[in-house]
Amino acid sequence: MRTKKSLLKIFSVIAGLLMLSSTSYSQINFDLLKGGVDDGVKLLEGYITPYANAFGSSLNGGWYNSAKPHKLGGFDITFSVSTTLIPESAKTFDLSELSLNNLTISGNSIAPTIAGEDNEGPLMEYWIDEYEGTPLPIPVKLASFNSPPGINWGIIPLPMVKAGIGLPLGTEIIGRFIPKLTVSDGSFGLWGVGLKHSLVQYLPGSDLFPVSISLMGGYTKVNVGIPVSMEPENYNDMTYEADYFEDQKVNMDVSAYTINLLISKKLPIVTFFGGVGYSGTSTSVAVDGNFALPTFDPLISTTDPVYTDANVVEIPSFDIESFSGLRLNAGMKLTLGVFTIHADYTKANYSVITAGFGISFR
Repeated sequence: MRTKKSLLKIFSVIAGLLMLSSTSYSQINFDLLKGGVDDGVKLLEGYITPYANAFGSSLNGGWYNSAKPHKLGGFDITFSVSTTLIPESAKTFDLSELSLNNLTISGNSIAPTIAGEDNEGPLMEYWIDEYEGTPLPIPVKLASFNSPPGINWGIIPLPMVKAGIGLPLGTEIIGRFIPKLTVSDGSFGLWGVGLKHSLVQYLPGSDLFPVSISLMGGYTKVNVGIPVSMEPENYNDMTYEADYFEDQKVNMDVSAYTINLLISKKLPIVTFFGGVGYSGTSTSVAVDGNFALPTFDPLISTTDPVYTDANVVEIPSFDIESFSGLRLNAGMKLTLGVFTIHADYTKANYSVITAGFGISFR
């Protein structure tokens, strides 16, 4: 019991550090919504997609360190950190491919994603030259801003505690859970369930078979809440006050699944294991809070954008395109009594390095 409490304490510290790193980019200017809701959603999707995919890839790591299921009543409690390496191709995106409706791009259209360099992207402007079908004598600029910089952080480390319990018929059930944590107004929570089933037991002479072979599948879901801030430039023509624009947040629900054929070979101290399989992720994004967008009202100003009650909006939720593909995994585990140390590498579009330790019985 003391060992379990120590594992959970270590996990909580690392999870807290993860949350601090996740919320470190929460102060990025959210001006990307000033070009209108449709353009803002397109920009937001392109900007955060690499982290959504990386979270999903990390979720699919750390499920196993052996192909052999626990015997009936056997169990393990394992702590691991799966770190996804974001490819260079995902650190930028092309604004010209987003089919923006209102915003025009000045110069180069290549912008950093959230995983990219800590430099602002291209200048974007929102101009109108007519109002309710009537041409304006002089075009009015409603917004001008640069696409947000990245945080120059090309990895996603995801701590995880999993527990496996041996069931009858060569089967093991696996669970993973992180209670919802809140740090600096951000939040993070996770749960997952998986199964591992021995295939060797169906082969003749299975007790003498030199390696373990099994089939495993797992599903995990994580919620990440990131506070953001976008207030009106002024409140001159609004009845709303500043507190109406508090509690703005981006919530990402990332789901990940994987199915793998596993093989492992146990030696006196070390176990070599590997797997080949398929994995995928899906992401739903909800933007909470009220946002004031600039608009044109000739009764207030004929030359400048204004902020009015009528143009305070909520942002609709949207889905990020599913990400899936083949994965190839190899690693090793050291066993010292009931204590284990393991590490593995998964080759995929978003490759993953996993390392951890735990206790295992039977």
